[in-house]
Amino acid sequence: MKKIVLYYLLAITFVASCRRDDDHVFDKSPDERINETLKAYQAAISGSTYGWNATLTTGSGSSFRFYFNFNDSNRVLMYSDFDSSTASAIKESSYRLKALQQPALIFDTYSYIHVLSDPDASVNGGSYGEGLKSDFEFRIDTVTTDSISLTGRFNGSKMVLRKAAQGDRTGWDNKQVMNGIISFRNYFKFLKYWKRLNYGSTQYDMMFDTTVRKVTISWKVGVQTQSVTRGYYYWANGVYFSDPVVNGSATVPGFSIQSFNAGSQIMNVTVNGSAATITGYDVPLNPDVTLAARRWSSVSVNSDYYWISVDGFHVNGVDDAYNIKSLKTDSSEYYYLLYKSNTNGLDAFIPIFLDTVQNALIATYGSWLQMINNSGGRAVFSEYDTRTTPYPASGPAASTRTQMLEGRGYYFAQTSSYSYDMVSDADSKVWLTWYWIW
Repeated sequence: MKKIVLYYLLAITFVASCRRDDDHVFDKSPDERINETLKAYQAAISGSTYGWNATLTTGSGSSFRFYFNFNDSNRVLMYSDFDSSTASAIKESSYRLKALQQPALIFDTYSYIHVLSDPDASVNGGSYGEGLKSDFEFRIDTVTTDSISLTGRFNGSKMVLRKAAQGDRTGWDNKQVMNGIISFRNYFKFLKYWKRLNYGSTQYDMMFDTTVRKVTISWKVGVQTQSVTRGYYYWANGVYFSDPVVNGSATVPGFSIQSFNAGSQIMNVTVNGSAATITGYDVPLNPDVTLAARRWSSVSVNSDYYWISVDGFHVNGVDDAYNIKSLKTDSSEYYYLLYKSNTNGLDAFIPIFLDTVQNALIATYGSWLQMINNSGGRAVFSEYDTRTTPYPASGPAASTRTQMLEGRGYYFAQTSSYSYDMVSDADSKVWLTWYWIW
């Protein structure tokens, strides 16, 4: 019995000695170690002589460019390419490094970076309640001599900071980024829907999705069509891609806009310092032969909801070219144009009115249409029947109906997760934008 007690005491003594050894695995306490880490990160983030270029990709997939200059007194100067104002006026706010579950960089006063996560969708064009699914608190993932990688703590947005060169701040201070934002507005002044970059011996179709800041670029190599999608940002008087487009030995990083001639419909640009042009075209280089029109229709046919257009047809640079928003009856006014696909193949194409007390939607006249998809990527609409009340013989509703039934049909281009453009094959200066209503 005494031996058993002795062995037991020896075991306790051995375990206790092991615990004392474990306490000395590190020669500093956890608090000391984390404080040293934060101090090292502080030195890194404030130690870049010319600040940082930053690319932030939000949880919704949008990419934005920032410039940051951190000092060691928890103040940061910044620019952003969100719009022409944030690209032209430098903003000072505060930041801090803090040990949360791991070291974190927190922008703790409202600044340009908060604009992206503002829950008021009118501020940033995102969704109400969540904005663009961005962040202003970031965990620090990796720190190297010339870059810092971070991840948003709430929406998982990704941000990469790279040390800026001496001329990078100058590009913002001299309004080159602002000029790029303003000049790019001319891109949407082309009368023809399809736009093409002519650089070297190759033509590149470009489809910009401004809601998520992505661009799809297509070109041909022989008879084969190549296509890539890139994020884009504003820089040096133009637009640049998140990763260059590589076409054999040619590389297209983006383009700097020199001028736009509304009369000749030519945008003069430079690519890699060489002259190039952007012009409008009648048909897409790479028609969506997987039938964007079918995707557009299937969304509606498989639900109780529908597509709407408020402005109707855009023609030759004019929104609401047929003046559809002027429609009214004795007791109601035009609200929107509706298209609802149905499982029986007879789709509703109806102008919807709102009564004068604005509590009821009214369908007065309209058509039942059949949509036929052809192998060229177009959709052709034919009228199967009309509602009991006939269309007006002339005016906005009649013109809209006639255009919808144009015999050569329409290409469909998906412009966002909730919108499509329907572009006339007969005349690419004619198109209509559909928005999804659910």
